[in-house]
Amino acid sequence: MEIDIMPIGAHASMISEKMAQLNEVDRFILLLAGANKSKAIPGPLHLQKEIYLLQRLFSGLATEADYEPYLMGQHSEVVADELDELKLSGLIRNTSGPISLTSDGNEISTILRKRAGRKEIKKVEEFKELLNDMTKDELLAFVYLSDPAHEELKEESVEYKSIVRNRKQLAVSMYQKGKISAQKAAEISGENFENFFAHLKSV
Repeated sequence: MEIDIMPIGAHASMISEKMAQLNEVDRFILLLAGANKSKAIPGPLHLQKEIYLLQRLFSGLATEADYEPYLMGQHSEVVADELDELKLSGLIRNTSGPISLTSDGNEISTILRKRAGRKEIKKVEEFKELLNDMTKDELLAFVYLSDPAHEELKEESVEYKSIVRNRKQLAVSMYQKGKISAQKAAEISGENFENFFAHLKSV
């Protein structure tokens, strides 16, 4: 059987060509996928929310991502489409389950990491570490209820009422996991700090 071996020069050219096609959304998806020792992102919902938090800090990403209220809260069709494109380009393994890098994707993510700003790397790692192992409801509670304008999601989100109904329980769960401070948990729970702290002691 004949084995097709790509010369090193051809491989480098192919990587350069794929990098030249990346936009800002692609760049952050690949940075996230490669962060924290390339631990897989649980799925598209977690990716959407991790990118959503990042675009609140980086204006170039915000302009391209174009988030709007949707069934699961703030959602970007651009992020969903670019994730599909990255899979077609052979850089991402999966777009419906856990999201991880291919070998080419890992190579490009490593290059992007070296070129990225210190703040970008810090925030990518922080948000992935924070959100990656949250349950779906914890994830939605954190993103929905941290947003001062979260009530705007009432009409669009199918999950909003359920999340609000269980907000105190979800806040306690995230606090007990060490994901958020007691102050942040109180904010998410909808209680003042004194009442929430008293509730924590009774749990």
